[in-house]
Amino acid sequence: MSKEFEHFLNDRVQPQFRDIVLAFVAQMARVAPAATLRMRGGTEKYYAVPVFRVNRDVVAISPTKTFVTFSFTKGAHFDDPFGMLRGTGKHSRNLQVKSMDQYPNEPLQHYIRQAVETDIDDDPTA
Repeated sequence: MSKEFEHFLNDRVQPQFRDIVLAFVAQMARVAPAATLRMRGGTEKYYAVPVFRVNRDVVAISPTKTFVTFSFTKGAHFDDPFGMLRGTGKHSRNLQVKSMDQYPNEPLQHYIRQAVETDIDDDPTA
């Protein structure tokens, strides 16, 4: 875990949501070992957020005061048998988690796999 990510976790994630973020990071490592964690953005007005990248960014983690949002870059193109993805844009879809007891392990595993697959399918170098 990078110092920048640790700083984000301690300063930007509400204590009750840290386990959710850490569970997702661990799940990404298991399900998508090719994805790398990095921080994206960061200006005077906006803080940097963690993203996982394969060829491009595939998912971002955005905490709020009431939940953690996982934003899948190509989520609109996913198969969603769980009906958990939200959003109306052309590409991105997100999922919000409010507590560890509601952590959707199986759905997130399904979405993570698709995030990697759609990124590999779109790879211009392939």
